[in-house]
Amino acid sequence: MARRTAQVTSQGNGSSGDEHKEGMPARGIPVPEPVTSDGPSLLSCPINKCHGRLRGEASAYDSRTGLEPMVCTLCGHRGFRSREGVILLFRGGYEFKFSYGPSVQTITIVLSSAAVNLWSTHDVKDDQLAKIAAEWALLCGHTSRQVHLGIPAEEFADFYLYFCRQ
Repeated sequence: MARRTAQVTSQGNGSSGDEHKEGMPARGIPVPEPVTSDGPSLLSCPINKCHGRLRGEASAYDSRTGLEPMVCTLCGHRGFRSREGVILLFRGGYEFKFSYGPSVQTITIVLSSAAVNLWSTHDVKDDQLAKIAAEWALLCGHTSRQVHLGIPAEEFADFYLYFCRQ
């Protein structure tokens, strides 16, 4: 996932003696990528060892589920993306339930404490990790199954490798 940052400017009164810094960016704030289907996608294929890119099929958008099919230009893998993104419905501990679009289906993400600790080394919080995992699950073609991100799970390695390629 490509990260973008928005610049925030300080509108101070200069009383701290830093008048020459007024109007300079204070720090970058992560901004989510806009979800569009009319331009080329920058998403990598979620299949391990495939270096293709996913292309959206806007003409096949399903308004009932809110999902747009995504196809890898290299291996032909088919997955999905929600135009509205995934929406956190609720969480209990490290279990997160997400919905997407107008669909009543949900995706459940279960994180292990090891997963949370590993991704925290990349400055990713547990709620951010769960959201990224839910989006990844859709890209993998899973629209309603539970995803376990724990050390013994095969999905753990697949997701980590995908995360590192973004």
